Amino acid sequence: MIESKSVLIRRGLAWAIDSFLVLFLISVVVIFTAERYDVPEGLSEEEVCSEFSSSSDNCLVVLDEALVFNLGAKSPIFWVPFFGLLANFVVLTALTGFSVGKLICGIRVINRDSKKPPGFTAAVGRTLPWIVVTAIPQIGLGLLFVEIGLVVASSDRRRLGDRIAGTLVASHIPAKKL
Repeated sequence: MIESKSVLIRRGLAWAIDSFLVLFLISVVVIFTAERYDVPEGLSEEEVCSEFSSSSDNCLVVLDEALVFNLGAKSPIFWVPFFGLLANFVVLTALTGFSVGKLICGIRVINRDSKKPPGFTAAVGRTLPWIVVTAIPQIGLGLLFVEIGLVVASSDRRRLGDRIAGTLVASHIPAKKL
């Protein structure tokens, strides 16, 4: 059931798909919640953003519009992707063993001992390293390298989140018809 070497590429692709979904959510929220300003001609993006915002971190120039958005903890740019992440990585994974990316790639998360979907506690445990990366971005790149290193170097392809949660990522084998 567990094909650790064959799962590696699909696992990376699933991660890319799930990451794209989060970026898509952020983009949609920015498009619908940003304040829009017409861009004066002849100004660089930096000059435009400094005119409309106190920080260039929350300003984006797209064609002839400047989009200024709130990045605070009360902002939908924070909460919508956060709840999307929880739904995808905790709720879906806990109940089914799949995130959207894993479902598309034909892999799933299972409890290491029972071989069943992991449940909520394990799904939270698997997600914990990504929560830490988000909460403390200064350690994000280092933790990302640790996670990738563990998946690539270990015989059972278990990252830190899998070790915390007692889970494995395996090929999805559909139920046989009787």
